[in-house]
Amino acid sequence: MAKRPVSVIVIALLLHEIGISAHLSKRKRGEREENKEYRYRTPLDPDGVFWLFWDVDYATSSVDFRLRAHFPKSESWFGVGFSDYGDIESADLAVFWTDPDGWHHFQDGWTDKDGYFYIDTQQDYKLASSAISDHVTTLTFSRKFDTCDDHDYVFDNGTSHIVYFLAHGRPGGVTGTCLAREEHGLTRVQLLKPDLPDVTMPDDVWTFDVTAPKVHVPSVETTYWWYVTRLPNLLNKHHVVKYEALIQKDHEGLVHHMELFHCQTDVHTHVPLYSGPGQAEQKPPELAPCKQVIGAWAMGATAMVYPEEAGVPIGGEGYSPYVLLEIHYNNPKRKAGLVDSSGLRFHVTKQLRAHDAGIMELGLEYTDKMAIPPRQPLFTLTGYCIHQCTEVGLPPSGITIFASQLHTHLTGKRVRTRHVRYGVELPELNRDDHYSPHYQEIRRLQYPAKVMPGDALITSCDDSTKNRDHVTTGGLSIHQEMCVNYVHYYPRVELEVCKSSVATAALKAFFSFMKTMEDQPTSRRSTPTENYESIAWSPLNVHLLKSLYEGAALSMQCNQSDGRRYPGHWEGVPMTHVQVPLQKSERPCPAETRQKSSS
Repeated sequence: MAKRPVSVIVIALLLHEIGISAHLSKRKRGEREENKEYRYRTPLDPDGVFWLFWDVDYATSSVDFRLRAHFPKSESWFGVGFSDYGDIESADLAVFWTDPDGWHHFQDGWTDKDGYFYIDTQQDYKLASSAISDHVTTLTFSRKFDTCDDHDYVFDNGTSHIVYFLAHGRPGGVTGTCLAREEHGLTRVQLLKPDLPDVTMPDDVWTFDVTAPKVHVPSVETTYWWYVTRLPNLLNKHHVVKYEALIQKDHEGLVHHMELFHCQTDVHTHVPLYSGPGQAEQKPPELAPCKQVIGAWAMGATAMVYPEEAGVPIGGEGYSPYVLLEIHYNNPKRKAGLVDSSGLRFHVTKQLRAHDAGIMELGLEYTDKMAIPPRQPLFTLTGYCIHQCTEVGLPPSGITIFASQLHTHLTGKRVRTRHVRYGVELPELNRDDHYSPHYQEIRRLQYPAKVMPGDALITSCDDSTKNRDHVTTGGLSIHQEMCVNYVHYYPRVELEVCKSSVATAALKAFFSFMKTMEDQPTSRRSTPTENYESIAWSPLNVHLLKSLYEGAALSMQCNQSDGRRYPGHWEGVPMTHVQVPLQKSERPCPAETRQKSSS
């Protein structure tokens, strides 16, 4: 079946100064809609021409929108809507436009794979009111999460790419217009945010910052900078209840992600105040205990606010004051002379909450043992947190995961973490089917997950290398790949890392097979990267690699917060198998619509 276009709500609006208010008033309702407050908002373009406001109504499975657009020119028309990854092609748009006679039209439409716009036969965007004043156009409308229309984008709780376009002139009609030739752009949001109560901050909250000390960023593509400093002197235990990024102005594209690690040493042990590359051989060995995550941020993330029952513990008797800030700088143009002072701001209180919170890493190890062949539309990599690790690392009462931050580098397209108990799949921990490496929020979960000893957590990333001619290996570089889920949970435990890679023996056997049976120039003396790069990635060889990853034994990282592995056998262990998969929920569509969609 041909790829169906995704709908774009093209709101095409022709503005002209003479006679516009008379026609527009026919669609205008009372002041009730005009004065409504919306919980969420975002600018759509860099100049703030378009602002989108919205509320989520889970009771009716619908979203209420308000769009405001400001045009200094008298004749302009525009559109806004949704597409899978922010393209104006194959998008879901709504049209509010004005014909030559001055009549206004609000219409649901879509674009094809070349960006040509068409009116939808099923009109699912419902206009509530419209108004124009001082060149500001305001449209209030709504739409269901799932309209059962193949031309419409289905709203979910992952990343939504909002697209817009702006055109000038007086169109005689909008059908057949090529929107790819007009000014257009995108922004990213989580449209269906969880319906959670706002958290009230304690009245004694104060803040401190941990920022890079005017780092001269190296003129190389990838740098992991380490900076060791001391926390404020806290004689008593406190809780971090919120943290957020402080990105230096104009460095939004330079700082890819940051983590703050606590150095778990004796309170009397001195840790050198190092500032330099994290991969440098001359870095002090005393930094090895700096492994317990206090905060983690990645590009696009907003502030992390903890639930009222939990906070990250800092300070108190026996608490080492030393922390290590790690910043991943992405400098693809290798610019020289960049000086950065980005970092994190922490909001703390001495009013302790019921639980200490922690952060745990799930997914794949940072290793070149895993790879993605070139020219793959989608290729899945999976990391396992196996039941043997949670058995030794979690308390008998389990932990509650309340937030999740999915993380990949540049090829990530979809990410999800499954939850398995005794072979039975439970509801997913998190999923983003329109993932963007440029928008990696820490997201509170609508339904916190209770993870018990013996449970398994499986994190999978679907990566696209269709525009790459060379193999992509796992690793720290921006052009290598990661597949990670940083989960926020309580009560805090010593288990810090629960990640896997393909077993070393299985990978060596694969390279040996490729040499013997497929006549590939692999070698026992070569590194995994060298062997992966030596293989000609025919469809057959890609299939063989998939089969390896789907069935081979694992090498596990089941690590405590000080970096040591838990006692146990962690090499060559079997992967988790789901015996009873989770039943997929049915779309709320009539039977004839479902048959049409699947045909």
